[in-house]
Amino acid sequence: MSDLQELKIGSTRIVALKDGELSIPKEILLNLDEDTSNRITEENNQLTLNNVNAYLIFKDDKILLVDAGCRDLFGPTCGFVHNEIKKANVKPEDITDIFFTHLHPDHVAGAIDKDGKSMFPNAIVKVIEDEFNFWNRDDFDDVEINGKNFADLNKAVIKAYGDRVKTLSNSQEIISGVYPVPLPGHTPGHCGFRIDDNNNNFIQMGDVLHAPNLQLANPDISVIFDVDIENGLKSRKKAFDMVCNDRIICSGGHMLEPKFGYLDKYGNGYKFVPV
Repeated sequence: MSDLQELKIGSTRIVALKDGELSIPKEILLNLDEDTSNRITEENNQLTLNNVNAYLIFKDDKILLVDAGCRDLFGPTCGFVHNEIKKANVKPEDITDIFFTHLHPDHVAGAIDKDGKSMFPNAIVKVIEDEFNFWNRDDFDDVEINGKNFADLNKAVIKAYGDRVKTLSNSQEIISGVYPVPLPGHTPGHCGFRIDDNNNNFIQMGDVLHAPNLQLANPDISVIFDVDIENGLKSRKKAFDMVCNDRIICSGGHMLEPKFGYLDKYGNGYKFVPV
């Protein structure tokens, strides 16, 4: 029996895929207060626990894969997205579309093998135009956090899919009933996605959340991987407020288990309430 977590939004079926899990070193986190920082140790790393997630969306005759995991780039606890796809009784050739919420390695590396060949032979790859343009440059520095290594990986993915790569505006449908949710800051074209189906709604918040056990309680905590930290903070608060105030089921690229739930206000932050 499959242990995959699923959700139906109207006629749209969503399956969460867990590529793996990591604990974020606290050096990556910004705006930690002293007490929180002192509670994060090698022995007590639950506060910084992070899942790497992807999603399958089934709608009409389309099977959309949102993000593709990190392959072998982050050690033995990650790189399982292809096993998860198999658990969902989906073959790589069945996937019609891939949408990248942004082009960081833990979201794109699983789309190609170690030799740079595409893993999904029939899929059309879709990415927000601002995101595509940001990474498709030649002026990255080797020492930048968001630097040349990241850009080179993205160029390899783009090369592998060739004329099957399509850029989208922030307002274009990804597939029928699935729309980007612009949340710039983590990267320039970073976004989540929204499903609207028969007056039912769902929002995946992309990477506004990296350490759920910390950032839900204190949304001011950021990560050094944000290209624009100030805009990343604004987008995080915008996403949290939106799903909380409108009572929308949500998830995220690094949401822990369970994957689907609501956000409720809790003190100066929020708490996650599973569906």
